[in-house]
Amino acid sequence: MIIHSRLYTLLLLTGCGMGIYSNTASAGGGGFLEKSRLDLTLKNVWMLNTTNQLADLGIGEQNAWAQGIHLDFQSGWYKNTLGIDASWYGVAKLYASDAFYGRDLLRDNNGKAEGFNKIGQIYARAKFGDEEHYLRMYAGWRQLYKFGMLNVTRSRAVPSSYEGLSVESRWRNVDLRAAVVQRFSERDEPEKRHFLTLKTNKRINYIATGDIRWKPRADMQIQYRVGESDNYLLRQGVEFDGLILATQGGDVFFRGAYYHNRGLSRWEGARGFTRSAQHYYGQLGYRSELTESALALSHTRAKYENGLGHFYWHFGKNTRGAFNSPADGEGNDYINDGEKMIHAYSQYKILPNLVLGIFGHYGFGTRYQNVDLKEWEYGGYFSWSPQSVSGLNVFGGVGPAYTWKVKGGAPSLTDNKDGYHRAKGIGATLRVEYKIGLFE
Repeated sequence: MIIHSRLYTLLLLTGCGMGIYSNTASAGGGGFLEKSRLDLTLKNVWMLNTTNQLADLGIGEQNAWAQGIHLDFQSGWYKNTLGIDASWYGVAKLYASDAFYGRDLLRDNNGKAEGFNKIGQIYARAKFGDEEHYLRMYAGWRQLYKFGMLNVTRSRAVPSSYEGLSVESRWRNVDLRAAVVQRFSERDEPEKRHFLTLKTNKRINYIATGDIRWKPRADMQIQYRVGESDNYLLRQGVEFDGLILATQGGDVFFRGAYYHNRGLSRWEGARGFTRSAQHYYGQLGYRSELTESALALSHTRAKYENGLGHFYWHFGKNTRGAFNSPADGEGNDYINDGEKMIHAYSQYKILPNLVLGIFGHYGFGTRYQNVDLKEWEYGGYFSWSPQSVSGLNVFGGVGPAYTWKVKGGAPSLTDNKDGYHRAKGIGATLRVEYKIGLFE
């Protein structure tokens, strides 16, 4: 297996501390069972999208409602060094429209919505060192949330997970992580699938990824991320955030990122872009004890010979890439070639455990066959964690979205080619999550 030189270097750096950390491993007593925990999570999720964007393809309202259940076991540390974690997930169908599959809550069995269950996580872990200087290793099926250039989804009834090896390391104010994975289990099915190319469905043997984060001080950090899918696609990115001004009343903060995609020797140019794509954004905001507001700008470049390009952020079929940009909108994705986006949000804590917020996106600058395309959305949301019921959270959001209709994989233009057919719809979600510690 040939790994791109950047990834090889990152994996080497992360693992090189093994000898140092192993010498500091504690040979203390047990704790495998007596310090273990078992958590039960009940997760009820309803999602709706009434957009008519794909009406020409016969796809209408996307409506699904599911009940998820998670059992998460986490062992203690045997001799303060070894442990095992495992998670079982189950999903029950409560409701599904004809186009339920667009919400990724229920299993699609030849057009029929079904519940399912699976072992979502099962992995062994080992640790060496202390909290300031450590090496931690994992082997098996595991959630890799915003890990390098990979990600899993936690907003649906059950999360997704990857099979492979991963390591995490810290040396004072520098964190390093790396992973090599071979298979993926998606959020709406029990199957364990190999990665595939987008056009020819050829197997991608592995995805290698990692990141390095430097925190020069407690309120500022910069992170470099990189990932490669077996000579198919290389993604790199730099993310940063911190405080510009800290006062008694509140803080002025900033965030930003730059991402770059490059097709490698096996890249088929079948989706998103022909050779390469770039996306960057910057955000400036203010937060206090009760409020938070921010304004963000983004821009995307993704030339595509076969149509309208966009910044594709996964690594092939049966994968999920990390993309920490507000251009990943609630209804639309503002990542088309040439597209600029303005995003704003504001939220207020009206009670100690209740937050209300509003948001908006506006995308412009995209051109397809000399036609200017524009899209936007806005809406509101709330998050409530009642103090009287520990472990309970209720989240909801709703709002309209406007974009263009799609036909044959491209924007649907008017007959005289001087405009486009507008698509619109309302998106909504309601999520109730209740977590209970069974061993407490």
